[in-house]
Amino acid sequence: MKCKRFTALLMAAAVSIGAFSINAYAPAAYFESLGANAPVITAQAASPSAAALAKEVRKAYEGGYLPDYKLSKDEIKTRYGVDSSLYSSAFVQIPMISTRIDEITIFKAKDSASKKKILEAVKQYQKKLKTETMQYPSNLKRIQGSRVYQKGKYVCFFMMGDISKSVEESGSDEAIIKAYQEQNKKAVNAVKNKLK
Repeated sequence: MKCKRFTALLMAAAVSIGAFSINAYAPAAYFESLGANAPVITAQAASPSAAALAKEVRKAYEGGYLPDYKLSKDEIKTRYGVDSSLYSSAFVQIPMISTRIDEITIFKAKDSASKKKILEAVKQYQKKLKTETMQYPSNLKRIQGSRVYQKGKYVCFFMMGDISKSVEESGSDEAIIKAYQEQNKKAVNAVKNKLK
């Protein structure tokens, strides 16, 4: 009697193991048999926050990253005219030293309508900087080389980096502006690579 029970238990275990091994391989065939009705499962990576993108930008400049004062939501609104209701995250940092105007700004808009408003505000901010006359002469070309960049939900403004002394002291205005544009391209590339 005990032998029969033991045999029955062994048979049940074998059936369970067999069923498990079939199920381990069944999904592909199962979904193929369903054809167009098969459920589609997609894994989407969460889009990074503005701060996460800023971290990548900082890495791109190694030891030459100057901004060290992070603006609050109220300060961002005062500076850009962008209300916090338009973005899910924002990162704006400037230097504490007033003689330098390096700036990193990244907005992650809530939707396409919000992005449009943020982009317009950032462009207006850049335009205002370019026409402002109360600037140190050394900063004027740095402003001209600033960059507005947008991708997906993100709107960025970059005005950072240092150029060589030789270009700064003896280069033409065009060469100096181009050198600053190249510096800001580092930030753009850092964001592009993170959003791939």
